Amino acid sequence: MEIVEYPVRPYGKSELAQLYTRGSMSPKQSCEWLRRELRLYPGLMDRLVALGFTPASKVLTIAQVRAIFEAIGPP
Repeated sequence: MEIVEYPVRPYGKSELAQLYTRGSMSPKQSCEWLRRELRLYPGLMDRLVALGFTPASKVLTIAQVRAIFEAIGPP
């Protein structure tokens, strides 16, 4: 099995969601999955909001991606 390392960089919300779900869901379903997943980790949404995240955000910043990778782990 090949191990892929994902860099901490800006990602589109849908792009990152698709990486986590390995393309097994539609982009819309992947985004819904990611939204639910972010809420499962205590304090993560508060941290993301403090870093400028809003539900309307289309792109996740480097700081937001770093926070997600630290909480959930990389895709």
